[in-house]
Amino acid sequence: MINIVPIEIKVLKNKQRVVFNYEGGNTLILSASYLRSKSPSAENKKNLKKNNVFTDIKVTNIEKIGNYAIKISFNDLHNTGIYSWKYIIKLGREHSNSLSP
Repeated sequence: MINIVPIEIKVLKNKQRVVFNYEGGNTLILSASYLRSKSPSAENKKNLKKNNVFTDIKVTNIEKIGNYAIKISFNDLHNTGIYSWKYIIKLGREHSNSLSP
């Protein structure tokens, strides 16, 4: 089974992208605005079905939650979403499928 827990998480200097590095050299890069739009928080649940676009969003903090998730804080003061490792992988798959070649 593939380990879905990243070995390293880095917020890029401009704070607009998060890099998840996994065993075997696999990397997932997600934008702050995409992560913000897909926040699994209770207050954002109604927005998950819409494709809300958040502009000028930056990651201000990432906090590890046990061994199963992270909590991401954004510059718009949103900080209540708990992103499980499975959810991060799911977002990566959805995001790569939404990109046009």
